[in-house]
Amino acid sequence: MTTRATTPAAGDTPVGRVPGPDGDRRAHLDLTGAGWTLTSPWRRPLRGAWTQAGGLVDGLSRLDHVHALSVEAEPSGPAPDAGTTAALADFVARAVARGTFVVGDLPAVVARRVHAVVPGAAHGRPGDLAFDVAAVRQRRQVLAPRVHHELTPTISVLLATRRPQLLGAITAMIRAQTLPPHEVVIAVHGGDPDALPVPDLGDIGVTVVAAPGDRSLGHALQLAADAADGQLLTKMDDDDHYGPDHLLDLAIARHVSGAPVVGKSSTVVHVESLDTTVRRVIGTPESAVHRVAGGTILVGADELRDLGGWADVPRAVDSALMRTATAAGAMIYRPHDIGYVYVRHAGDGHTWSADAGHFLANAREQWLGLLRHPDFGT
Repeated sequence: MTTRATTPAAGDTPVGRVPGPDGDRRAHLDLTGAGWTLTSPWRRPLRGAWTQAGGLVDGLSRLDHVHALSVEAEPSGPAPDAGTTAALADFVARAVARGTFVVGDLPAVVARRVHAVVPGAAHGRPGDLAFDVAAVRQRRQVLAPRVHHELTPTISVLLATRRPQLLGAITAMIRAQTLPPHEVVIAVHGGDPDALPVPDLGDIGVTVVAAPGDRSLGHALQLAADAADGQLLTKMDDDDHYGPDHLLDLAIARHVSGAPVVGKSSTVVHVESLDTTVRRVIGTPESAVHRVAGGTILVGADELRDLGGWADVPRAVDSALMRTATAAGAMIYRPHDIGYVYVRHAGDGHTWSADAGHFLANAREQWLGLLRHPDFGT
């Protein structure tokens, strides 16, 4: 028998949280034979009998400022009738969709309807990589059906490169995506595109265009955009690292936010000169921002045209697009930072001027060498 998954409501979008001075903010849902009690910081408890299980929905907004919801069920309850099961599953799925990490003793019959992994306990604290990865995985499981079933956008990856030797690694990351792109458009920025071995991406289409080496990066990206036919266009850089859910995360972010431009932050950085990976605390995830990491920008093809396309400038082409979007009143949205590692090379090859010390400021976690983690494609 197939269990119908509970689908979050259209307005259930993630609410960004950052670890504050009060640390780990948690709410508790206690389930007994008689009914339920929802407690959250700074609020009076909300209670109801199982005949009033639908009243749990009134407590959703109480969770928007907490990091996690801990569920504790007595062996005697709740009674697993259809109404109770549906109400609990609806509440949990909607809480997860809004950004609350749910842990604890969720009755199995309810968990099956939520279709997300609910661990017995959280590892670490909010802001720790282990905690945040688990929370994002859970949220992704609940929100992904919106993209897979309600929305099937075609995505074209734009990849401008002067370093064909790096294409093997980046195309392997593209091939591993759980939401595969429709196509990859490679703009060979200088050099002979006919000499480029066309990467094997299976069912993913590959188009190679020539971009004169004496023209700007913006010109190369615009040539790639003109050759693409996806509904959504996303820029990827050949020297950064992307987890297998990267494109899915961007599609979810666009869907839940309605923003024409979305992208992840450059908070996880491999600083080559120090051979260290840092994870920085910058701003609030799941929120509107003024800029995102250039190697993660996703924008609608029509919206990119409306914004005038990629600027024909030699440096800071990503910043130019974001400035144009902001001036036009277009929202730029940043989801979580899981699944993207920005590589800061030694030397002067970057258009963004900043020394190694800049990336150590506000660092919450750090690892020797490149962070090795499957969710980051490393």
